[in-house]
Amino acid sequence: MKEKERKPVSAKKIILIVLSAVLAVVLIAMIGASAYIESMLGKLNRDPNADFETMSESEYNQMMDDETTDSTEFTGEEMDATSVVWDEETLLAQGESVINLLLIGQDRRPGQKKNARSDAMILVTINKVKKTITLSSFMRDMYVQIPGKNDNRINASYAMGGISLLNKTITKNFGVTIDGNIVVDFAGFMDAIDIIGGVDISLTKKEADYLNSHTYKDQEHWPHDLVVGMNHLDANKALAYARIRKISGGDFGRTGRQRKVIMAMMDKIRNLSVLELNNLLNKLLPLVTTDLTDAEILGYAMELLPILKYLSVESQQIPAKGAYKAATINKKSVLVPDLKKNKQILQNIMATE
Repeated sequence: MKEKERKPVSAKKIILIVLSAVLAVVLIAMIGASAYIESMLGKLNRDPNADFETMSESEYNQMMDDETTDSTEFTGEEMDATSVVWDEETLLAQGESVINLLLIGQDRRPGQKKNARSDAMILVTINKVKKTITLSSFMRDMYVQIPGKNDNRINASYAMGGISLLNKTITKNFGVTIDGNIVVDFAGFMDAIDIIGGVDISLTKKEADYLNSHTYKDQEHWPHDLVVGMNHLDANKALAYARIRKISGGDFGRTGRQRKVIMAMMDKIRNLSVLELNNLLNKLLPLVTTDLTDAEILGYAMELLPILKYLSVESQQIPAKGAYKAATINKKSVLVPDLKKNKQILQNIMATE
């Protein structure tokens, strides 16, 4: 008996089989990617006000009575609080081509629920048209209007009302709309530096001498070998560097050093492999609290990842040089910003033409 001959498989059927296999692989990959993304986003802390007990104005003022400030070389000129004239609130044009995220480094010690001030307030402005990222540090000793409260230093708004009041304060005084907030324990955030292998920072003589002669966490294990010029800093050294404010420049210098560390980190992250980036995210995301939704995070990621390598990073401070007045108000040294000048500076970085 003759063996039954097999019918040849048609080209159409082969194509259907191949397409089905490809679609199955894509589907599996999508499910895997979706699960991975969901797992990563699940590491974020989502309630910026969780375990946060706000301070009363009297508590904040009492705390500040026990501290000194060194934002700049104050002139000693007295200015009564009633003599400060504030501009009317005006919102700056922003548009969909500009994203404003506020990075908040909170000054909270382990076990503390109160006395949490915004030790660092850095506005991250992403201009997709100009392809720029601008880091603007808001000086914590700026004397501003705080909605619903008495005028005070800007970092009092976070201590007294969390991100909501801080955002309203920035909008009220500088006209900037905040698209989302990222809150970090600055010390914990710096630990991510070790994951990326440290950062390279250029030190001045004063900075190198200061770091070599002062005690910080684990500094007994450091060789005191920091020099003028480029140095490779691990997490502890980078954190110590970012906290310096007792040399020339005071808090202006400190915020500038914070931005330098962040910019150095961004340069390293741009060149990480997929495995290195995955390791970084696993360690970093649990340290971050945000009010951004999953949809917003994914939307920003889809927009920014393709152009990240091409974005230039710039840095500045608010109030800008020549756009503030040093003063003593209610027996406290503060910086009174020229709101018109500083709004214009912020408008310039958000302009798309």
